[in-house]
Amino acid sequence: MKTLAEIAIEAGLVTKDNAVKAGRIAAQRQEPLVHVLIRELGVDEVALIGALRKQTRVPLIDPADVQVDPDALRAVSKDVCYRLRVLPLQVATEGQTRVLRIAMADPTDASAILELEHITHCEIEVTALPLSAIEELVEKGYKAISTAVVPRPRPKSVVTRKTPLAIDVATLTESEISVTAQIPLTSMAPDPGVEAKFAALCQLLVKKGVVTEAELLEALKKSDS
Repeated sequence: MKTLAEIAIEAGLVTKDNAVKAGRIAAQRQEPLVHVLIRELGVDEVALIGALRKQTRVPLIDPADVQVDPDALRAVSKDVCYRLRVLPLQVATEGQTRVLRIAMADPTDASAILELEHITHCEIEVTALPLSAIEELVEKGYKAISTAVVPRPRPKSVVTRKTPLAIDVATLTESEISVTAQIPLTSMAPDPGVEAKFAALCQLLVKKGVVTEAELLEALKKSDS
């Protein structure tokens, strides 16, 4: 297969000297030759892609008809696409082989194809697309997949138990009083208000008829003995 420089020279799009100059610039900047020819030397990209199609028989696709598979974009990073000036279009499995279909501004760039094979572990199927269309569609495609709405998993509901630091005996129900009365006061941390709370609790028990004053006094006497 002829190189891009040879095709451009034969098509009368660039002189041999300019093609050599473009090759040196591309090597120094580590950019694709097609980018230098079009952006630096002003070669007509439509005419260049037409010459490439005639010489290589690579299918040329209309930018308006391009449909990009997000899975294909995820197979190659955006940085690699910009550096190689390629656009991943579709990834498919044929038998036991994964095939990545890409659009290239320079279908003769064998080193770019080899790099993509190494990165993706896919067989590469090449189509042709003008340089400006590739750059525009790469930007749009990766922007679309980076801003896609991904539903977040709902956090699991957490039930927290609030432990009161103090007991307001005036708000206790009768059933709560019976439970509270079973808690030994000696298990509680020292509190200067314990005696007042205990007295209030005793008054509440008598008031609600849980115990009589006589029974309460008798119980207190036994606890002191």
